[in-house]
Amino acid sequence: MHSKLYAASAALFVIAMAPLASAQMPTWSAEQTEAWKVVQQSWVDDVAQNGKWPANYADPQMVVWSSEFAAPRGKDSAVRWTKFQNTQGKVIQYELSPQSISLSGDTAVVTYALTIVSQRGTDKPDWGKEAIVETLVRTTTGWKFLSSTSFALGK
Repeated sequence: MHSKLYAASAALFVIAMAPLASAQMPTWSAEQTEAWKVVQQSWVDDVAQNGKWPANYADPQMVVWSSEFAAPRGKDSAVRWTKFQNTQGKVIQYELSPQSISLSGDTAVVTYALTIVSQRGTDKPDWGKEAIVETLVRTTTGWKFLSSTSFALGK
């Protein structure tokens, strides 16, 4: 009888605590945290439109591809298009939701979800949701973006 009561109590505890466990940030190693901080800071600089993204973050061999472009592009193209896009509007709010960071040697694959609100002039703000997969490589100067791929998650 006591074992059934104990098992039922344990099951109830697990069910009650499940929502709390899923809401907590993942436990990452120091290397994973370091890679994530680079991703976060790249967004700070991108939204600030200060010219640091992607120029200061990209490996010379960087390749990016998103739904706005018909084909993958390299670092120089990404820099040019970012400058152009910065003249077209601004990000007024965003949130990054990390999903996973896989490490192998000096390579990190970072996956996260993005919720973003942007505005062009006085137009109504535009909400977007994306899934992003980025590959970073560790260099002598820190983590650099080698590739970035994103796709819309719907409106």
